[in-house]
Amino acid sequence: MTSLRVRPVLMRSIPLAALLAIMLSAPSVSNAQTSRFDGLRGCERHAAVQFKRRNPAFRRFRIERPSVVVDRYAGMVGNKFVATIYSGKAGYDAGTGGKTVRFICLHGGIGKGPLFVYTLAD
Repeated sequence: MTSLRVRPVLMRSIPLAALLAIMLSAPSVSNAQTSRFDGLRGCERHAAVQFKRRNPAFRRFRIERPSVVVDRYAGMVGNKFVATIYSGKAGYDAGTGGKTVRFICLHGGIGKGPLFVYTLAD
């Protein structure tokens, strides 16, 4: 008789355990829809390397995020594919004090990264 009581408990616990395992292992919808890609951060890093090569006194290039205009281009520029064009204002410090400049960044997308960053005096 004791085996009859144990058996139904085991049969009920197996599907519950399987359901619990599936729920814990499945990715949540909120995690699946978020992306850690930040094209502007890539543009800042690319610009910092580029400007430091030209001017050893260069200190910082920081994009002002609220001023940025994003243009989904998805076309060829020369022989390079450009996915997005970022433009806006940025802080530029070349050792003589910070100043505000306008910038443009051609970005190749997630796998390619920034291709070109250029600044103009504001």
